[in-house]
Amino acid sequence: MNSHEQIDALTGAGVLADIDRYFARLTMDLGAGEDVALAAATTSALHRNGHTCLDLGNAGKPIATLVERPDSGRPEETLAADLQAIALPASAALRGALAGSPVVTTDADAANDRPLVLDGDRLYLHRLFHAERRLAARLLALAAERDLSAGAESTAARVFDAGEDRTAEAVAALRIALERRLCIVTGGPGTGKTTLAAKLIATLVDTGLAHPRRIGLAAPTGKAASRIQESVREKLGEGLLDRVPELCEFPAEAWTVHRLLASRTSRMDRLDALVVDECSMADLALMVRLATALPEHCRLILLGDANQLASVEPGSVFSDLCKAGNRGPLTHCVTTLRKNYRFEERSGIGRLAAAVVAGDADAAVRVLRDGSDATTQLEPLDDEAAFDAFAHDCAREWSDHMKDLAADPLGVAPFPERRVLCSHRRGPFGTDRFNRLVERRLAELGRRREHDEFYIGRPIIVSRNDRQTNLSNGDTGVVVPGDRGNPRVWFPDLDRDGKRFLVAPSRLPQHESFFALTVHRAQGSEYRHVVFVPGPAESRVNTKELLYTAVTRAQNTVTVLATRRSVRAAVLRTTSRATGLLDRLR
Repeated sequence: MNSHEQIDALTGAGVLADIDRYFARLTMDLGAGEDVALAAATTSALHRNGHTCLDLGNAGKPIATLVERPDSGRPEETLAADLQAIALPASAALRGALAGSPVVTTDADAANDRPLVLDGDRLYLHRLFHAERRLAARLLALAAERDLSAGAESTAARVFDAGEDRTAEAVAALRIALERRLCIVTGGPGTGKTTLAAKLIATLVDTGLAHPRRIGLAAPTGKAASRIQESVREKLGEGLLDRVPELCEFPAEAWTVHRLLASRTSRMDRLDALVVDECSMADLALMVRLATALPEHCRLILLGDANQLASVEPGSVFSDLCKAGNRGPLTHCVTTLRKNYRFEERSGIGRLAAAVVAGDADAAVRVLRDGSDATTQLEPLDDEAAFDAFAHDCAREWSDHMKDLAADPLGVAPFPERRVLCSHRRGPFGTDRFNRLVERRLAELGRRREHDEFYIGRPIIVSRNDRQTNLSNGDTGVVVPGDRGNPRVWFPDLDRDGKRFLVAPSRLPQHESFFALTVHRAQGSEYRHVVFVPGPAESRVNTKELLYTAVTRAQNTVTVLATRRSVRAAVLRTTSRATGLLDRLR
């Protein structure tokens, strides 16, 4: 087969998408050779997989091993042998073809509109190359600026009270915030990131480096923004206002990053400092928009967990930033919080998270099978029939909850304590199928009538930002009885000052039910009891980053429904994204 036929065949098999094929054809119309067109299609597909570039070190490998197929949840479905063999040319040959192609530029500063950029051993889509380079330049400029106007130790004495734990890492973060315009704090759940955020805000106000009304709070999603807002307000009320009275002017209102960018002329241009939480969820495009929109004098404080899943969209920005702290210009901008205040060192969840981060599959399985600690459990889920039975069990739990909610909508929690998380969206072990099974069973139990979309107790997740209602992608609500029998959707995370945030169903933006969520959708949230369904051991979706993110959503209990083989495979499989940001930051 020629490259044109290979691209068509890979598209038909689901390795490439139609947009990858169209992009390849466009490059051929512009004069690209067959090898370059094949590389263009692959680069486009890798972009959809979260990579910012094609690493030419992988040239010569079969394309099907480089590109993850869409989340089917059926890894046992293999490609035909002839499709598995389709590969890019060897590195040297491909580099030569790219360097002489009319659709590829090798001069990053050249004023041309060629769709591909060859930068050393990396092939980029034009816009991703420039986004990566612009972000690195802005962050390095922030990291280079220093202000030695105050000492961290004396400031710490004012913002920490006498009885508080003052770790060396927390004092280091205060020092960074005082000396640099870029401060990066990473740490797992329960390590005190939001407590430290409040201390950093107090530090900037106390030293006069930021006016309290010109400090912003933000996060990538509405759920995460609500959490950082609630946490910071709580910490301010625990004595910080007494020690730094000027904080009474700080509004402590958190915005989604998208909403903050949209308000640029009225809000963002006046900031002295911006604190952004859950930065592991922020992709390259969002971070470059944010960093380049900041006023020149503004301080940027980024909080997150470098061990969590990377963003859904291209890039692994926060992870790259934290790695850049090991050496290079960002060395003095990154601090890692290690002491956990939520989980004891020997607790089940703490030991499980540590084993996953360390890549110790045997230890992870031992923790899950340790019958002496009920906070972590491993229960078998061998096939689709077992998955169906579990969905029916959850439907009964939701049915009981819906009955209570209908009877006492003001006195019942919005959702059951147990939250189901899945690795996959589609396929036999995916959230789409789980949600259909639960809704079908609820109809059989009499909890919803046919064609009744907004039945009492239905959990709803918003999937599109909406300025009219102030709802954001990721906000979660539940249908409750309203006045005169009309249902309303209650979004408990958006409640303010004791007043419920209620929206009429007709005003809802794009949304769906969520009896189960993908781990990606649950990122930035916490639940008392997490039940995690990873699915087949062979699935490339299951990585240690995804497993770590899933188990650390739990506050009290984690139940993994899987075989030991699936757990081991996930712990030993690492997410690896091709980007050039780390090298640019160093």
